[in-house]
Amino acid sequence: MADYNRSSSGGWKPVLDPTDNKTIIGHHWRRHDYVPGEEALALQTLDMWIPISPAALSYGKPTPNTLLGDGAKAPWLIYIHGGAWRDPVIDSSSFNASATKILSDLAQQPLEQRKKTVAGIASINYRLSPYPNHPTHPSNDPYDPNRTAKHPDHIADVLTALGFLRNYFGMKEYVLAGHSCGATLALQACMSPERWGLAGTAEWRAGWYNVAKPKAVVGFNGLYDLAGFIADPPKGYERWKEAYREFVVGAFGKKEEDWKKVCPGSIAEGWVREWNLTQQQQGEEGKKRKVVLVQSLEDSLVPVEQTEGMAEYLERESQKVADEDKKVEVVVLREEKGGDHDEVWKKGERLGEILLGVLNGEI
Repeated sequence: MADYNRSSSGGWKPVLDPTDNKTIIGHHWRRHDYVPGEEALALQTLDMWIPISPAALSYGKPTPNTLLGDGAKAPWLIYIHGGAWRDPVIDSSSFNASATKILSDLAQQPLEQRKKTVAGIASINYRLSPYPNHPTHPSNDPYDPNRTAKHPDHIADVLTALGFLRNYFGMKEYVLAGHSCGATLALQACMSPERWGLAGTAEWRAGWYNVAKPKAVVGFNGLYDLAGFIADPPKGYERWKEAYREFVVGAFGKKEEDWKKVCPGSIAEGWVREWNLTQQQQGEEGKKRKVVLVQSLEDSLVPVEQTEGMAEYLERESQKVADEDKKVEVVVLREEKGGDHDEVWKKGERLGEILLGVLNGEI
């Protein structure tokens, strides 16, 4: 469960290679506040991991040059957890296994290659919607801002976290990944914040919401068209219809038209045109945005139709974009032995493998 006694002052701790439990493969900062000043809530935090470097080994933690010098030249990898916008048991720590896998693999790379692959890794917490009937941690306090969030609170927190990483850790380019509703949030981050009514706010004027878009998005077992699922669940998933309706109403309200306006696979207007890259992000290796959609065919909670529909939507909308450089490249990975819905992050190995493949340009 999310730790309300966060340890933002805990600082960097070494991450040990799980194969020998003694070799340092990186450093981890657990639950760092991403809202400036004293206003951060318990769930407005993120976890960060930095790959090992000779300077970090000597200094005992990542150095300013690691983060803001050489590190600023490589992309970051950012992860958004799932949990239907409301589950307090699934939080930023759900990426621990995958982050350790990635750090371990990076430690085997030559230093110069490692420095180009990824500057840092982050896993974002965000305020949750009510879950009064959760079996172990119900949201009983109607005044707890951590557990009473409504759209656009979730995406506002994600954008604030991205702004924090840009402002304080020099992040310029990044790959944004998410599991389940985290995949929804990752694609929402590619859209204009004006869609969510965030333009003109104090945070907007301070630059927190107006951040660069990801160069690539990776969605695992994602939720992309909630209204479509509730209206007509695929065969074998009918039993989840009312459960879906419950968490969707909790996060987005009772109106079906509102559900359609927030989901990346059901928005009528073409949001793909809003996904603009900076000149630095475009670089020389290709300017296309990339979306990798990963779906386990053994997922008992989210049907493959969600992924297939999202891929079709992106390909259709991309064709409407005149500029070839602004089209979206879509990659679909159907995992025949991908396990059930949460297995991909609980084990972490395959999730980390796929994300490292995206970072290395192999996927």
